[in-house]
Amino acid sequence: MQNYSIITVGSSVFFECMKEQKSEYNLQNLKNFKEVKEILKTPLIDIYVFLFFIDDLEKLDLKELKKIKYPKIFFSKKNDNFKTIKKDNVLSSFLVLPINYQDLEKIIKLVILKFKFLFQSKLEIGKYQIDKNERTISFGKKSVKLTERELDIILYLSGKKEGASKQEIMKDIWAHGEEIDSHTYETHLYRLRQKIQSKLKDKTFISVEDGKYSIT
Repeated sequence: MQNYSIITVGSSVFFECMKEQKSEYNLQNLKNFKEVKEILKTPLIDIYVFLFFIDDLEKLDLKELKKIKYPKIFFSKKNDNFKTIKKDNVLSSFLVLPINYQDLEKIIKLVILKFKFLFQSKLEIGKYQIDKNERTISFGKKSVKLTERELDIILYLSGKKEGASKQEIMKDIWAHGEEIDSHTYETHLYRLRQKIQSKLKDKTFISVEDGKYSIT
């Protein structure tokens, strides 16, 4: 069974909080980027999620960051501080502080879910084939092009056997600190369901019951 480790770099606040909450993950706190480079010299057995608190770090080695092939979540009190690292870390998450522990746990789970699919360019969800590289969902010879958000919604709901409410989807998929209202979310979901209905002739792929959305 694959183990997951969370490595906080910089601030130890979330590290201490996760220890106190008896987090299901293996935990480690590193003080600076030099310690990150040291740990990368040895083979990593677990799947690692790196949490970088960039306000607490004197220097970020952008070249070394690119070498980290594991999920990375960057934190800062100001969104502008992400500008220099966003271009070369497109698969990473960028979160504006403050953020509470419960939200962090959900974001980590979503990041791990996306990472598990990362090296599977093609996967099956129900009767459908998902191509992550091409961002398509297909059945037989019929195929539908997806936006990044639509793909995120499908992957997220595929891991929610009991479904998820609109509020849960909005909170877990859209990055903390990113402005989003109910109308924006509903537009994404409406367009996704319309694509599936019109191109793949499936009206029930994403269903809603008792306020919870699920993939059938």
